Amino acid sequence: MGCWTHRHERAGAADGRGWTPPWAGWCGGAEERREAARPGSGNRAFDEYRTETLRRLEDEQREFGDFLERLRFAKDKSEFDQFMTERRQRAARPPEPPADERPLPG
Repeated sequence: MGCWTHRHERAGAADGRGWTPPWAGWCGGAEERREAARPGSGNRAFDEYRTETLRRLEDEQREFGDFLERLRFAKDKSEFDQFMTERRQRAARPPEPPADERPLPG
């Protein structure tokens, strides 16, 4: 699947709020190193199946990470849009006079 040995190199992957995505520690694009480090089973058909399965799982992991990023962006955008709407509404209302300057009831 990947490795966590280079996690310290990915410390810059944090999003500025102190959050680092869980997949930030995985080494991507290092298939040659993984293949060289992985001993063959002696069964070529199984080795090909294993390689293809691992590639498919890595693709799914990357796609899921991309999905989470899009979801996070959509949530941030929604929250920001709500903030801006509330801000515009506050600006459109006339300010209330201070309590000591309000007319007395009655």
